[in-house]
Amino acid sequence: ASFVGEEVDGEGAPLVRALFAAASAAGGSAAGGEKGGRPNQDFHFALETAVGLVVGIFDGHGGAHGAIASQAAARAMEEWLSEPEHAHSLVDDAQSALAELFLEGHVAALDAIGRASGCVDEGGKWSAGGPEVDSRVRVPLDAETRLPVEGGTTATVVALVNGRQLLIAHVGDSDAVLGGDSIDGGGVSAEKLTADHTPCSVTEYMRTRALGGAGAKLSFVYDCPTAELLHVFDTDGEVPAVSMDSAEKADLRGVGYKSVRAERPALIVGAPSKAGAPPPRLAVTRSLGDALLQTQGLTWKPEVTLLDLSEPVESLEPLILLVGSDGLWDLWQFDEAVEEVLASGHDLTTQRGVQEANDSLLALTQQKGEELLGHSTDDTTTVLISLLPLPRVEHAARDSPAANAARVPPRRAAESEEDEEEEEWA
Repeated sequence: ASFVGEEVDGEGAPLVRALFAAASAAGGSAAGGEKGGRPNQDFHFALETAVGLVVGIFDGHGGAHGAIASQAAARAMEEWLSEPEHAHSLVDDAQSALAELFLEGHVAALDAIGRASGCVDEGGKWSAGGPEVDSRVRVPLDAETRLPVEGGTTATVVALVNGRQLLIAHVGDSDAVLGGDSIDGGGVSAEKLTADHTPCSVTEYMRTRALGGAGAKLSFVYDCPTAELLHVFDTDGEVPAVSMDSAEKADLRGVGYKSVRAERPALIVGAPSKAGAPPPRLAVTRSLGDALLQTQGLTWKPEVTLLDLSEPVESLEPLILLVGSDGLWDLWQFDEAVEEVLASGHDLTTQRGVQEANDSLLALTQQKGEELLGHSTDDTTTVLISLLPLPRVEHAARDSPAANAARVPPRRAAESEEDEEEEEWA
């Protein structure tokens, strides 16, 4: 069942309060903190804003620029959200506010990469005419070649708005899953709240084709080390369909699967910056940064979902939200990860219990990854939020006429402080 709502509720009484824990660790080594000498490319934040808790997970890519992009985007978005006026805009106009938030992260990621590379495109040569390019963007360039450099990050942001609704915005493949034990005895429930922004998504394929121009030329292919491009989709009919011929060839060439859900690794491939240069490639169809591909169909614009918590609060107990980079979700079925947290034995009604449950999940993920992939494991970040229902009597008291008359308008609600922590995987 879907719990999707239609508009942000700025007036109703809170249904839940949240306890959360965040952890992150570098892939390749369970203890070393670095993989092959490079830093963890994941980053995250957790912040109490004027309208409630907001968490963000960022999974960088593009060599050394990945860590630069994820940290710069996260810090810029956290700073934007810390302003009460900006936080309240999540209630007033969520779509516009989240577009502005992600643009802040996008610009910050590219500016930070530009400072690291030592050069930016002041004249706008590389950003002119792109279908998804904003005028504030300055493309980072290699100081010697003056060609665009690679680097960017995924971003998934989840806001618990006024204790009543979840507002989810994301680009890339860091997923958020709502789950819990069914009160009616139906077992563990898990619902993925994020879409697939990967080259295997027909929705994303159609989005880029609708852009026209360079977007219509972007190739969606399996990540196969051969000269022949194995296109994910057949385009003979009115609606693109997965190419069975390409899938069979990918199997024969040992492509394998990238996740426990039998998802094949795939890439978008764009046009090179100059003749003879390698074409830009990326494993997601939306991201922050990645300047050259942003002119060819990649987009920084987030997909936004709003979920009212009234139904899950009534049907699931405990009720949890798991947000993780793909280092977590490549190794867990969504319901199995939720079940692991619920069966961990940790008390999810206490801060210590939530932290221990999150740490335990991360440790198990590291163990799984090292057993399957050895030193090829990815960076992983997990955020566990325990959504604790408020007493019904409290709901009634807060919704009474006297309480409504005395309620402070949302725009004057006090701003809180931030919170956070660290750990592994992508």
